[in-house]
Amino acid sequence: MNLKHVWIVFKKELKDAFRDKKALLVNIILPMLFIPIIFVIASVATKSAVEVKPEKTPICIIGKENSKTITSIIEKSEFKIVSSSNPKKDLQDGKIKAILIIPKDFEIMISQEKQTNLQILTNETDLKSSNVGNILSNLINEFSKQVVKQRLVQKKLDPSIIEPIVVKKENVAPPKKQSATILAFLIPMFLALWAALGGLNIAIDITAGEKERGTLEPLLTTAATRSSIVTGKYLAVSIMSLLAGLSSLTGIILSFVLLPNALGATYKNSPFSDYSVSPATVLIMLLVVFLTAIIFAAIEVAIASYARSFKEGQSYLSPISLIVVIPPYLTMYKMPNELTDIYFVLPLVNAISILKELIYDIVNLQHLGLFIISSLVYIIISIKFAASMFENEKVLFRN
Repeated sequence: MNLKHVWIVFKKELKDAFRDKKALLVNIILPMLFIPIIFVIASVATKSAVEVKPEKTPICIIGKENSKTITSIIEKSEFKIVSSSNPKKDLQDGKIKAILIIPKDFEIMISQEKQTNLQILTNETDLKSSNVGNILSNLINEFSKQVVKQRLVQKKLDPSIIEPIVVKKENVAPPKKQSATILAFLIPMFLALWAALGGLNIAIDITAGEKERGTLEPLLTTAATRSSIVTGKYLAVSIMSLLAGLSSLTGIILSFVLLPNALGATYKNSPFSDYSVSPATVLIMLLVVFLTAIIFAAIEVAIASYARSFKEGQSYLSPISLIVVIPPYLTMYKMPNELTDIYFVLPLVNAISILKELIYDIVNLQHLGLFIISSLVYIIISIKFAASMFENEKVLFRN
């Protein structure tokens, strides 16, 4: 291998890649913008999905005349009580968020100290409807407790006799770790996706594309050896993959730096409001992006070398975009302490697992070591695979 020839091929391929403005937009600009946009959409959507403002939320009460007390409690909560000719259909259509049914004998049963029923209908496919149902249940439960206390006081009994145990729930999870729950899925997936796919188009263009244009054969007749040519091409693809990964990482950093001020209250109500990225986390993420990019660069060069045309190369490499999104789902419901050593050895899963630990502010040196060693092994295998494909005449110039 001649390093001078490697440099010439590398420089030539990289120069061609940077001439393609569309490729630069997709590989470098888009990843940087994509993640902040996803964060904005998620912040707005989360707030819209779960936020319930009683004064703006329509509900229907069937049998209002059967209990002035219950109706008064609901009115004081500022829910918008509306009339409906077909309440169940309106609930299913989302026009109202809940139905409260008060039976005719409600007040009579309460006055006679007998048990009675109230029915709340919700649409559980609508998150707001479910939340409204919970709010109504809490209001009625509070009223029920007050009725019981009044009865006990009238009988000269201590109200606490019916509540021997008071359960107090306390959330011990720091706000940052609560924010990490959703980020531990999104960030690893986006970083791995862009690092893996950032060099895909250039890998096809400088192998299968050159075959199609008829420029590969003249290149192979030059003084440069095939190992020098494939190394130069591989390095160019690696740089493009790395730039895409760095762009997505930049987008993540910008999201946490700029969005809190840009979105204001909307961002505070989002799942990301209490999270921040530390410099150490960014450095290790950078290492993960680097190793992932150069592994996939070699694989893409090898597979694209087999294709006879750019279109055929796209067909062979398109499944990679599906393969990349599988590992995040494998670890989606795993907490960092549930990730065993095997997760940090499997290809791509190891990168996702390390990133997940980083999101939870965990730096496990053993897991990091397993990730680096296994990644280096995969790099060697993938580079040898790419070189063997390029050296094989039957593969390179198959009919």
